[in-house]
Amino acid sequence: MAERPKPPPPPARPAPPLREDRGAPSRRDPRAEPDTPVPVAPPKATAASPRIPNFANVPVPAGAFGPPQSKPQPSSSARNDFVLHSMAPPKLSDDEDAEQTRVGATIVGAPAYRPNSAPAAKKAYLTVIAGSRAGEMFQLEEDETILGRGPQSTIHLDSDGVSRRHARIVRQGDDFLAEDLKSTNGTWCNEKRIAFHKLAEGDKLQIGTEVIVRFNYHDELEAGLQQQLYESAHRDPLTRAYNRKHFGERLRSEIGHAVRHRTQLSLIMFDIDHFKKINDTHGHPGGDAVLRAISAAILRVIRVEDVFARVGGEEFALLARGIDGKNGVLFAERLRRGIERLNVPWEGKTIPVTSSFGVATVAEIPTPPEGDALVSMADKRLYEAKTGGRNRVVGPAT
Repeated sequence: MAERPKPPPPPARPAPPLREDRGAPSRRDPRAEPDTPVPVAPPKATAASPRIPNFANVPVPAGAFGPPQSKPQPSSSARNDFVLHSMAPPKLSDDEDAEQTRVGATIVGAPAYRPNSAPAAKKAYLTVIAGSRAGEMFQLEEDETILGRGPQSTIHLDSDGVSRRHARIVRQGDDFLAEDLKSTNGTWCNEKRIAFHKLAEGDKLQIGTEVIVRFNYHDELEAGLQQQLYESAHRDPLTRAYNRKHFGERLRSEIGHAVRHRTQLSLIMFDIDHFKKINDTHGHPGGDAVLRAISAAILRVIRVEDVFARVGGEEFALLARGIDGKNGVLFAERLRRGIERLNVPWEGKTIPVTSSFGVATVAEIPTPPEGDALVSMADKRLYEAKTGGRNRVVGPAT
């Protein structure tokens, strides 16, 4: 038998090229990396094919999205996204280059970094959503909160249909109970009359015929925002007295209340004597100091149901419920003497202040009484006080 020829030996594999030993490899600059990894067999790109950048090579610093997890996290090379520099806590790395790689990056769906602090506890509030004090918020701090129009009420709701002691909110642990105090017109919760009711988030309490309050829990930030909105809408930012718009609304409601209940109502209007001279001598900051001092002094002595407002540059108005013309003049005289004794301190000196007053009552104006007529009469008497020598009161009994 013929001998089979031996197969030729396999060709020798070429030896790998020698590599120069350069020591430990240096860290690569991510900015020099290609947008996409180079594939083994790249597909042919057409002119219409968009080039989609891949940022998988951008490193994500450890701890950039909160405390490290107990389980190992997937490598950053598996993510096709960035990390936002503004979301990272400060001083995560001392490496300047590593810090620069985080700029302009974001990880979709990852929680933003938050400092380690306990969340603020929410507190219970009542917010007036209907009535003359709409928008005002009251925190339920005490174990018992009385709602009514009487002077001893914790929350004063001066409106038609509200009894002096109308209802109360009692705190029992973490719960709040609403109780009607045998009021004339009743207390209603979500349109159902109640004797007792455990309040839940969003419950609406109707107090009497006009006032509705809402029960809610708010944190400090939410409560502060609500209070700012109310203050900016109803109060003069310089003096903290009510603004002219709020005064006009309350004037109509107070006149209506006086007519329905056949009670007295006086309007006291006053302004500061020679206020332009005060501004010229001490500058507008000195004049502002005078306005603030007078407003603070008035707010300390009036009753909760009185309406004190700044209606002009240096002109103020005060609605005093339940006071006739004679007592209105006595009240205005007391305010005049108090302002005269102020001597507002300013830059190491004192600014002497006097004021002139005009008083009018609802009983003096024709029926049906209107707010413009009452303001016109009080303003006319204020003008008489100024032309008669200033620092005086002119009213119906003078």
